[in-house]
Amino acid sequence: MNYTIKKLEIPEHSTWDQFVNNSPQGTIFHTSYWLAASGEDFVIYGVFQGQRLVAGLPLIRQELKFGIKSAGHPALTPYLGVLFGPNDGKYVHRISSEKEISRAIAKRIKEDFGIINFNFPPGHADLQPFIWEGFSSSVRYTYILRLDDLERVWKNMEDKRRNDIRRAEKDSIYVEDDADFGELFALVEKTFERQGMEARFRATAFRYNEVLEKKGQCQSFLARNKDGIPLAGVYIVWDWNRSYYLLGGYDPKRSHHGASALAMWAAIRFTKEELELNEFDFEGSMIPAVEQFFRKFGGRLTPYYSVNWMRPVLKAAFYMKHGLSKILKR
Repeated sequence: MNYTIKKLEIPEHSTWDQFVNNSPQGTIFHTSYWLAASGEDFVIYGVFQGQRLVAGLPLIRQELKFGIKSAGHPALTPYLGVLFGPNDGKYVHRISSEKEISRAIAKRIKEDFGIINFNFPPGHADLQPFIWEGFSSSVRYTYILRLDDLERVWKNMEDKRRNDIRRAEKDSIYVEDDADFGELFALVEKTFERQGMEARFRATAFRYNEVLEKKGQCQSFLARNKDGIPLAGVYIVWDWNRSYYLLGGYDPKRSHHGASALAMWAAIRFTKEELELNEFDFEGSMIPAVEQFFRKFGGRLTPYYSVNWMRPVLKAAFYMKHGLSKILKR
């Protein structure tokens, strides 16, 4: 088939956002308004068949030292990847078309960048076109909780997780479900400080929140003690398919074993009862302690895939530099 790939101009971004909304793979993270709120320079590659937009790939672009151009994700963005339009045709025809499009995109972005790295959303399993073009691949994991029946969700939680939530309620902890984002982010910063780190994405997080508040696609949940002091918080964003846990934190000086779990349970219930969405994505679970906390809510362990590529001359220079440094250390 004849496909044309071009970078979408700003006036075309509304068309792109509608395409994202209709794509089976589309997420809030693919939208132009999410990418613009990141404060990073971004490009959206649109794939056209004639005048019809049939696929696309958004990427953040940066210029590194020595003029090397890289492509990847902005901060706090778990998924990007290639999107395709709806296709009700035969599977064999659909998969053939998607492979052809993906390989064409892979070739194009290799022309524009020296270093490329991005994650596909869960459910995208076909990395072959990128592997054929020399990309490496890796697997990551998240937990996705189906919310068809909240009573079943509650029963499927680990017993200890349910007890943590009950204990928090017994201790008069309550959740404010339309909390101030500044208060929530203060808890995120305290969590980072406890680990000897800094939450360097503060400005980005506030930009996202400002944009998404206007669109009605985010919510902060603060677990407070009986005196109204915030103990723990959860921040979610959502699209037309599911909500995503994006940020969370707690006050280590006033920690309560069930406060974070209670805030998360409030976010899960809000997703089902208020948003009427049937999936909650815990959005990445690769850190052991975080994975264990998420796991106890009973979600399904779900893989998602990454691809990365480095121009051969850069890869050779990288290995020469780091290989030499290992030799010198011996």
